Amino acid sequence: MNKKPSLLIIGNSNAGKSSITKLLLPNPKVFKGRIGKSPGSTLLIKPITQNNLPYKIVDLPGFGYTKHSSHRREEHIKKQIVIHIEKHYEDYFFGLVVLNILRIEDELNKYFIKDKRTIPLSFELIYFLNEYKIPILIIINKIDKVSIFDKKKIINLFLRTTKEYNINLIPISKYDYENSVEIPYLEFSALKRINLKELKLAIQRNFEKNA
Repeated sequence: MNKKPSLLIIGNSNAGKSSITKLLLPNPKVFKGRIGKSPGSTLLIKPITQNNLPYKIVDLPGFGYTKHSSHRREEHIKKQIVIHIEKHYEDYFFGLVVLNILRIEDELNKYFIKDKRTIPLSFELIYFLNEYKIPILIIINKIDKVSIFDKKKIINLFLRTTKEYNINLIPISKYDYENSVEIPYLEFSALKRINLKELKLAIQRNFEKNA
């Protein structure tokens, strides 16, 4: 039985997970996934395999920020994700946590600045994946949608806030794959393919490390 290891792609709805998935496929034209502007497009947990791809890609359902979704449905999706990772965490050699830069300020304002008794969903997700020792890369997607000034302001806010939760992030360019205790992050644009080469290199290095 040829059991390929898996790459995990996870994050909020409308963060660009399916677009990133398509960029990683050797033959993106046959990819059946829905890539659209409507949040919550990805609903099924279904591994993606292609002949020339040495690993499976699992693009998990998005959650949060879904305008037309009930609270009960959101909780059901989160429960599905938790159960899936608890069952399959050993299959994952690497995980991509995809964030939409346009949503970061809103999330931090709602769940940290206004109410410090709560925890931002993105940070809760990072804690959860760390608990199962899945190596992760934080992808700050859609940087093409903001000015250079706003991008720097939002990312600096994000980095300051992560420290409040004892999450130490470092740019992927400074990350030591052998000894680093920090979590790498990458500024990215799926639409413009900004830093796609760096993303593919990070995946390849983690794949080889865990082969």
